[in-house]
Amino acid sequence: MRIRKTATWMVTQAVVLLTFLGLFAVSQANPGDRLGINVSPLHKITSSDPFIDIFKVSRGWITSCEFNWKANVPIDPGCTKKTAFNTNESHLVDLDRNGWVRSLPTRNNRAIFTTVNSIWDMPSTFPLGDYFITYVGSGDITVHGDLTIKKQVPGRIDFTLHSTRRNLRIHLGTVDPRRYIRNIKVIPKRYERIYKTQQFNPDYLRLIRPFNALRFMPWQNTKDTQLANWNERTRPDHAHYNNNAGMPVEVMVDLANTTNAAPWFSMPHKATDSFINNFARTVKNRLKRGQKVYVEYSNEVWNMMYPATNYASRQGLRMWPSAYAELNPGSRKMRLALNYLGKRTKDICRIWKGVFGGRRNDVICVLSSYAGGPTMGEEALSCPLVGGGPCSKFVDAYAVGPYFGDYIARIENRNLVRRWSRQGGAGMSSLFKEILHGGLVKDEYPGGAMERLIQVRIKPNVALAKKHGLKLLAYEGGQHLLRVDRPHVIHDERIFEFFSKANQNHKMSQAYSKYLRTWRREGGGLLMHFNGIATINNHSYFGMLDNVEQKSSPKYNALIGFLRGR
Repeated sequence: MRIRKTATWMVTQAVVLLTFLGLFAVSQANPGDRLGINVSPLHKITSSDPFIDIFKVSRGWITSCEFNWKANVPIDPGCTKKTAFNTNESHLVDLDRNGWVRSLPTRNNRAIFTTVNSIWDMPSTFPLGDYFITYVGSGDITVHGDLTIKKQVPGRIDFTLHSTRRNLRIHLGTVDPRRYIRNIKVIPKRYERIYKTQQFNPDYLRLIRPFNALRFMPWQNTKDTQLANWNERTRPDHAHYNNNAGMPVEVMVDLANTTNAAPWFSMPHKATDSFINNFARTVKNRLKRGQKVYVEYSNEVWNMMYPATNYASRQGLRMWPSAYAELNPGSRKMRLALNYLGKRTKDICRIWKGVFGGRRNDVICVLSSYAGGPTMGEEALSCPLVGGGPCSKFVDAYAVGPYFGDYIARIENRNLVRRWSRQGGAGMSSLFKEILHGGLVKDEYPGGAMERLIQVRIKPNVALAKKHGLKLLAYEGGQHLLRVDRPHVIHDERIFEFFSKANQNHKMSQAYSKYLRTWRREGGGLLMHFNGIATINNHSYFGMLDNVEQKSSPKYNALIGFLRGR
């Protein structure tokens, strides 16, 4: 009897151990090629709250002047009511190489401002409670907002943040040029024991750790950056990371290492070869050995909304001045941009693979184009103006953005969607019936969002990638009910609110699960959801989670379920 009991106990323990190991394997899903995320944009980074030191994500120094509101006269010469908080003279602030304020102007200086502030764009969900500020140097430093100062001594301020109603603001009134204030850190009290050795918020890590890859395009500020030279980059010891040059590459690699995820980088459209070489070398020296790294040129170089596309068309015109002269100006600009995209992607791949040398297979070179226009992808991949054969010979993967649902908000369907937005639960049911099954919106693909996705954005691109011997990836993906393109721009706030609520509705989980299975079944590889943790509101609803303290959501649950094979 004792032998039987012991055997039963051993079997039970074995099952428990195997179950634990299985769960561990799921939680450590990386590295893999199923699913990743785009990190949240810099202007929404306080939703994701990725760093323990929240000063890193505050906005850079804003210049202020003093105004006597009671007497309605300026205290500082030239100060007005309109400019009292922001004189727009940030370019005149005397900064050291790391962005710390070395001195402030006097009232007789040519500048209007006499003080500076650093502020945060805080959503209502930002974590409240006890914080402390540390710094070195001397001067007049104060903290403002809906808060209570608990203790203040030279080098440290303890406070309790009660709400985000008045935001959060650090004010420098005076600075000692001989020992100016620097190394400011703003730390949640609960992380006091670990902030000196850990840079990432444990809550943030918990939420993103399951994903196979992290696309850092938003953190790099790729859409707007003017970064070209290596000495212009943001370094890890810089005061603020929320600037035009984007995050330090070292910090992005550290996050990838910490979460065991493959990083995906977007090279700035103006970046020099020297910049790209240094960037690649930094990644090689810092990234875990054996980990993959994805690299592409800029972001959506087919999209005329972005500076990179216009830059690429100008470069193309300079290189091939007589090419496509028979086309109309718009088509010609696009063809030239796509050829330059192919050429620059080829250049970038050569540099990265050369830097990685014997580890060159760890570099996945990606060329991305428009999911709904395979002819544009063909132009970039074949790059007939570049010479030396198709550019696809030098890349490893072709990527598109296979979003679903954007046809629903087309202008010809607007009255129907407007009616749904006023029908409460019945209208929401109609929306998801159309997404999942179709039949309610007049469309050439009556099976709904997934049939349209397959026919328009997956099958043609699978065929194109196969033609060029490449993998098909998704640099972005997810729902895209929002329309910002003419003539389909949405102006009705009720529709905005309707789509915002749809993104938080439990049926979105079902839609996402079907979407992800469809993409995988039809031949798609790694899909990078757009985006990670970002506040969902009436005008922005791409985030998988609303804030870093949210444990689950319909989207997030579906994404994690897909990773776990459910």
